Amino acid sequence: MIKKMADLNKRLLVSTIVVLIVGFLLAFYSYTYVTALLVILIAAIVGVGVWEYANFALAKSLKPTVSCMIFVGVLEVFAFFAAHKQFVFPEFPALILVLGAVLFFLLHFKNTSDALIYVAVEFFGVCYVSVPLSFLLGILYPIMHHDILQDGRWWLIYLILVTKITDVAGYFVGRLWGKHKLAPVLSPKKTVEGALAGFVFAILMSVSFSFIGKMLAPHSFHLPLKGAIFLGMLIGVFAQVGDLAESLLKRDAIVKDSNRLPGLGGILDMMDSLLLTTPIVYFYLRINS
Repeated sequence: MIKKMADLNKRLLVSTIVVLIVGFLLAFYSYTYVTALLVILIAAIVGVGVWEYANFALAKSLKPTVSCMIFVGVLEVFAFFAAHKQFVFPEFPALILVLGAVLFFLLHFKNTSDALIYVAVEFFGVCYVSVPLSFLLGILYPIMHHDILQDGRWWLIYLILVTKITDVAGYFVGRLWGKHKLAPVLSPKKTVEGALAGFVFAILMSVSFSFIGKMLAPHSFHLPLKGAIFLGMLIGVFAQVGDLAESLLKRDAIVKDSNRLPGLGGILDMMDSLLLTTPIVYFYLRINS
């Protein structure tokens, strides 16, 4: 019990420090140097996330080209941001992925043993982690359309809170009242009752943001009620699918956590649900801009 409390206190301390640092960066996100720091921060998170994914493969006695995976994953973040800011042509991120695939093929030309598995593992790992996390920058720095520019900080906070309330509600309701197993093979503690609670709370949080945005930021955060319900439903489902998807990978690799970062655990453990909900919010903004 004492050990669990010590771990909880450590997590709370580290989480508080992280929130303060990120909060400071978001407060000054429009400054050039802060923007550069945020891009580098996302790139670093992607690098660690790809490394954690590669460790899943290593646990399966596979030997992917980890350094090349990290290189392509990090490069994809910079390529996406450059294209998003129109510094380069729009298809540049897709080109990086194509060149990354070519690189993975070239690395296995001398040894064809299990090449199909290795190339698939390497390419999927880059796409699984770097592409959705790159979209965080697209949400934070939305493109202006029709002389209307929404405040990306609102949307980033919206994404994180709606996604995480799904996890939190599912956890507590499942622990207190859950009786029917949701996916016993992947995550024995998750229940149908918890999943339904997460879905409902995601919609409620999304709708709350719709009203809060109208009151506090009518010109910089526009989320109609219908859009809030629609997005809340999608996030409520895909957040849980993302959580179970990472559990699938960990179960196959027979590992409990993706990493042992002090007070945090693993990047993939923290970002698993966001890996599938971030693209939803990003494309919603692109379609409705």
